[in-house]
Amino acid sequence: MRAVVVVAGEVDERDVWPYAVWSDSNGTSTTLTVRVHDSQELVGVLAALTDLGLEVTSTHLVDEPGAKGGTA
Repeated sequence: MRAVVVVAGEVDERDVWPYAVWSDSNGTSTTLTVRVHDSQELVGVLAALTDLGLEVTSTHLVDEPGAKGGTA
């Protein structure tokens, strides 16, 4: 599953790799894309971003067309 995470301030993509991929920044916040297998992994990624000193201001899951649940 994919999650969109917004953090306060500007973020260098190298600072969040491998946790997230930089998507967009407007100078006051940065939008990151996170790919995780489940909600528990998402909580871990959010904790890692917080440990890096980033302030997570919002997060939401995005449905991916054709994505199947379970393992392959």
